[in-house]
Amino acid sequence: MWRRGSQWGTEDQPANTAGESPLSARPLLACPAIPALLGLTLSACAIHHVTPYVPRYDNAPQSSGAVDASANCAEASTAAETAICASPSTIAANREAVAALQAALRGAGLFGRDALLASQRAWLLALPARCAIPDLPAAPPPGTGACLASALQDRARALRAWPTAADARGGLSDYVVLRAPAGGAAQPGGAFCATLAERANNALRRTGSLDPAAMGFQEVAGSHGPASAAGVSVDLYDANVFGLFQRRARSVSLEGGPGSAPVITPVSLTELADRQNTENGGGRFSAFASQTGDYGSIDVFRDGARTLVLAADAWGSTTPAPPGEAAHAGVWDVSGGSAAPLCLFDTYTGPADPGPFEAAQDVMRWREALARVRDSASLPLGTAFARDQGQLSADTDFVVLHMPLLAVRQAAAGWTPWLRHRHDQALDALFAWSAKGAANKALFDQVFGLLRPAAAELVRVYQTAQGLDATEATQAGGIAVMELLYQATVTIDPGLGSEPGAPPGTRPRYPILASPQ
Repeated sequence: MWRRGSQWGTEDQPANTAGESPLSARPLLACPAIPALLGLTLSACAIHHVTPYVPRYDNAPQSSGAVDASANCAEASTAAETAICASPSTIAANREAVAALQAALRGAGLFGRDALLASQRAWLLALPARCAIPDLPAAPPPGTGACLASALQDRARALRAWPTAADARGGLSDYVVLRAPAGGAAQPGGAFCATLAERANNALRRTGSLDPAAMGFQEVAGSHGPASAAGVSVDLYDANVFGLFQRRARSVSLEGGPGSAPVITPVSLTELADRQNTENGGGRFSAFASQTGDYGSIDVFRDGARTLVLAADAWGSTTPAPPGEAAHAGVWDVSGGSAAPLCLFDTYTGPADPGPFEAAQDVMRWREALARVRDSASLPLGTAFARDQGQLSADTDFVVLHMPLLAVRQAAAGWTPWLRHRHDQALDALFAWSAKGAANKALFDQVFGLLRPAAAELVRVYQTAQGLDATEATQAGGIAVMELLYQATVTIDPGLGSEPGAPPGTRPRYPILASPQ
């Protein structure tokens, strides 16, 4: 959907993560520039070329586990967190609740994630009163630990019962498609690569995933099957918040292979892309380009007598592809015990940087005003939860702005009544907040004065930069307005939208493009 951005030549490579200077590929002048008035020209300077940039393919260090990162007592910053970290039993109960929250977030979808975070905010803010936790530095009274353990166990049970998102198929295929890389060399797999791409793209349209079974192949192990089977093992794990708590994959190992080294490593796809893509290096020379150093998915499957591996980069806000460039997917034949490259594909092209929204002045001014509303209050939610919430909210903003048809499809999968109900609640919260002082009223007036021009500009950007038709652009603009207004109210009314559905019979009271009158 996004038009491909400018291609980076050899003199604009990203900084080398292995330690080489980013200037190592540039010709250097052997003498300083000499003013023209001296009658001398640059031809008097000898130009020397240094050794060309040679990327190193180092695996990124494995990121910390999801639960470890979000339940780290070294980051305890609130009275409740400090009390939880005071005993092994409450620490264990907290880890159980955190794991349940992350599992629920993994299956929640875009808007279900909003509801989950709102529910968790409300629960966290009510916890000190429930267990009589005093403000720091006062020590909690006897019995606080038992109360916290019980509360955390209750929360874990509630989170495990949280409903999963409705299946919103089709939206991802508006942005993700397997295609031969621009400027790439001939595919070693020949015609098979074109056939695989066709099957994969059909599966993306039907299921929104690269499930080999949906392509007509036999899954052996991987992201869409068991972690190990038939002598094949795929290293699957739950990513931390920088991987949006998704189920990610790192490598593939074969029983009886040479030593214990995996046949597919976290940098195998980068190596394949650099060897086969003659147009440019793809902008990512090692797994360090990713916060998590992994793959969005890895699947081992059978095609007749062959055992093949399909590994794909993550898409969306966590893609390792630089702005304007493409993420990749690769296929290898591992039948012989080692990985023989067959196919390389471009999959998802990241939005160009700075992107059309940064040039949309009304949108930028409106978002700045909304950020001031959000920053007018703060909540004692703790370092880890605030970080996790911020990262997940940033991903929601990314999808709403840069993958709007995916947001439209998800809203249509049962979330539209809830979105409209939450929109009413957000506007009520903003109206009430504006009455608390002259500064609030002035900022409120600015937000609503910019709302209509910003919404109109959003619709124009969706049409001109992404090729949406008028109906799609209007739908996407409405969802963006509702989501961005809501995000501004999370410090004003932290529990707003915490129920994952609208009450039966609820009718919207405000239009999406509400006015303060």
